[in-house]
Amino acid sequence: MVELKPLEASDKEQFIKDNQEAFNYGALEEFGMRDNHFEEDEQIISRETIENSIAEGEAYRIVVDGKNAGGLVRS
Repeated sequence: MVELKPLEASDKEQFIKDNQEAFNYGALEEFGMRDNHFEEDEQIISRETIENSIAEGEAYRIVVDGKNAGGLVRS
């Protein structure tokens, strides 16, 4: 079963880390060093960018069979 659950405050730090990891994978692993624009400390997307997106939108966890499988921010 796939569910969208609103992001809980207690999960915010992990959510940010997971999003940074996903962006790094997408940009670096899939496209190689062709897209190596880092916003901060070797992160394709900065913590500040994610925090601003969360503050200005609605953040959700994608949960599959009771386990976190991803996340999204809807603006």
